[in-house]
Amino acid sequence: MPTKQPNIIWILSDQHRAQALSGVGDPNLKTPTLDRMIGASCSAIGGSPVCSPFRGSLLTSIYPHQCIPGHDAPLPQNVPTIAHAFKESGYHTAYFGKWHVDGAIHRTPNTRPAHHFVAPERRGGFDCWIGYENNNAQYDCYVHGHDASGTEIDHYKLPTYETDDLTDLLIYHLKNQTPDQPFFAVLAVQPPHSPYVAPETFTQRHSPNNIQLRPNVSLVDRIQQQSKKDLAGYYAMIENLDHNTQRIFNTLKTTHLADNTQVIYFSDHGDMHGSQGRILKCAPWEESIRIPFLISNGHGQALPQTQPTTPNLINHVDIGPTTLGLCGIDAPHTFQGADYSGYFGSNRPIPQADSAYLQIVDPGYICGFASDRERPWRGVVTQDGWKYAILKANPGSCITSAKTPTKPPTSPLMAASETSANTCKTFSPIGSHAQTTHSNYPTLLG
Repeated sequence: MPTKQPNIIWILSDQHRAQALSGVGDPNLKTPTLDRMIGASCSAIGGSPVCSPFRGSLLTSIYPHQCIPGHDAPLPQNVPTIAHAFKESGYHTAYFGKWHVDGAIHRTPNTRPAHHFVAPERRGGFDCWIGYENNNAQYDCYVHGHDASGTEIDHYKLPTYETDDLTDLLIYHLKNQTPDQPFFAVLAVQPPHSPYVAPETFTQRHSPNNIQLRPNVSLVDRIQQQSKKDLAGYYAMIENLDHNTQRIFNTLKTTHLADNTQVIYFSDHGDMHGSQGRILKCAPWEESIRIPFLISNGHGQALPQTQPTTPNLINHVDIGPTTLGLCGIDAPHTFQGADYSGYFGSNRPIPQADSAYLQIVDPGYICGFASDRERPWRGVVTQDGWKYAILKANPGSCITSAKTPTKPPTSPLMAASETSANTCKTFSPIGSHAQTTHSNYPTLLG
């Protein structure tokens, strides 16, 4: 058993819903590497299911209404991030890939987001940062930043498919690590976010005609057909991610880093793909808010379950404190999330929360971003699987969902599909309810 602080790798995908793994019962794909990581944890909560707000809360452990409230809004300046916390404990830090917390206000007018320049002081405090602000073209991806020496790197185009090439950057970085200094490294990729494009090796495995839809997908023919078409590409992208995750484990083994490294795989939010008649994200349904959350050692073996229960309520603000807790590092005082590392072998106390806080502060249109999605809403998801959400225009109403279990062996992630029509009923204001269920809930409700 290693006695020194472990190395940590985050693998952050975009729009990967927790239900889309073969290990939890999805028959449409094969994810052997990610499946082996299912153990002490299976899923978590994307408490603000849209890209920028989740990422801001991930980096700072501050809820979206006090950090990044909406799509393309910037990360507040001078706020400590998880990179600062790791660096203060002697870690080398590196970030590769999608950033999406710099905000449109820092983008030159009429500039494609892929060419957006993130200034050094807005790169979260990472020792090495090679990435891009945003991009939705996986074969036309540009990165820039600075290397471990601080040397600036101008924009250049990745040669092939984004996930493959960003994984190459992380692998090169791993090969240059030394055993005498622990490291924290992040690989953040755009897939399986739309457009649903993957290398041919993976796309040829999937045909829309063979896709099995979740039972809560709308029966409207155009929704069924579009969902099958999109899912064929979506599953190919996830299988490519699984392949690249295995490449990372192979590198950890050959570099002799595996014995003292832990790998955490998760996403920022899910994707509806026709469930409840919806597409994309931003809604408080399971397919939108439930994300994979998998922790393994450097050999790709899941951390064993040591507690009688599993942590189904880990939220965006909790991932940072939990990661630090795995390394024996206290979270900065600015962090609002809880440390769940006690579920994964640390000797730290386990939070006794019975719910996780959900919110969409700004679906996009408030900041001027065209959106097909939601009105602002807020809510909670409870330990026993119930979900309550209040829309801004209906403060006395809520949506209640059937209980949603979230753990194998009976493939409940595939089966738990909120199939019945949800009902609206009178419910007490969620502000007072939230304050009594989780000590770290914000006092300001977005």
